[in-house]
Amino acid sequence: MKIRIAARGSKLSLKQVEIVTSFLESQGYETEFIEIKTKADLFGNKPLHEIGKGVFEKEVNEAVLEGRADVAVHSMKDMSSELPLGLELLATPRREDPVDVLVSELDLGELPEKSRIGTGSLRRANFLKVMRPDLVVENIRGNVDTRLRKYRNREYDGIILAEAGLRRLGVDIKRFPLDVDSFTPEPNQGIIAVVGSSKLRGMFQELNHVGTMMEALAEKETVKVVGGGCHSPLGVLFRLEDDVLSGIASYSNGMKRVTVKVSTRESPQIAGRELGKMLVKAMKNEGLIP
Repeated sequence: MKIRIAARGSKLSLKQVEIVTSFLESQGYETEFIEIKTKADLFGNKPLHEIGKGVFEKEVNEAVLEGRADVAVHSMKDMSSELPLGLELLATPRREDPVDVLVSELDLGELPEKSRIGTGSLRRANFLKVMRPDLVVENIRGNVDTRLRKYRNREYDGIILAEAGLRRLGVDIKRFPLDVDSFTPEPNQGIIAVVGSSKLRGMFQELNHVGTMMEALAEKETVKVVGGGCHSPLGVLFRLEDDVLSGIASYSNGMKRVTVKVSTRESPQIAGRELGKMLVKAMKNEGLIP
C-alpha cells in the first residue's frame, strides 16, 4: 500500500516529512511525496499576520480532501484552530525543543542600542519591544536558510527563530535561548502534525507521542479561549510531567505584556480553557482588551 504525503517543499517541511516517511516505511508502507505551493510561499515579502490565518495549511489540506494525497504534514504552530470537515489530527510525533532563540553574537541583554533584530512574527516583535524598546525590530520573511543568509550578510544584528527548526535542519550557529517566562513560544511550536481521515488513525498510532498530543491540545484550547490565530501576539506553552500539565500564556501589544501560569492534573481541554480564561482576565485588567 502506498501512502501519499502532502506538504510544503521547504527544507524544514521536507525534514518533517522524513520523520513521517521513515515511520511509515518501517511499518512496511510505500510512500510518495506531494509538494504543495501555498499562498504564503507566493507572497514572500508580506508580514505573516497580514496574509491571514492558516496560510501554510489550507492548500496542503485541500490536496487530501480532493484525494490527491492521503495525509498532510504540517508545522502545528502554523495551523488554524479548526480543521476542515473530513480531516482529523492523526498523530503528533515527540515534540522538539519549543523555545525561541536569538541568533546573534551577543545575548539579548548585551546588544547595543539600535541593534537591528529581524523577525516575521508579530508575537516575537511585540515581546521584544517590551523587553528591549531601544532595539530596532524589522520584518524578515523567507525560510530558515533565507533568514540565516540575510543575517550572515549583516542585514540584521540578530534574528529570532525557533530552536526546533534549527535542530531539525542540523544548523550549527551561535544562538541564545529566550526564557519562556518573558518570551513565551508560539502555541504548538516544535510539534509536527499529521492530518488525514479518521480511518487512517490506527496506521499512525505508534508514531503518536501521547505527551506531545496532550500539550498540543491544551495549547490549542487556550488559543480558542483567548481568540486570535497563529499570527497573533500570543504565546502559549504547556509541558506534561508526572501527569501534571503546567502551562504559561503571554500576550503583548508591544507596550505591555501580561503573563499567567497554571498547573493541573485535569484534562488538556480543561487545563487549556483555565489558562485561557486567566489570560483574558489579566488582559482586561491591564486594559489590553475591552
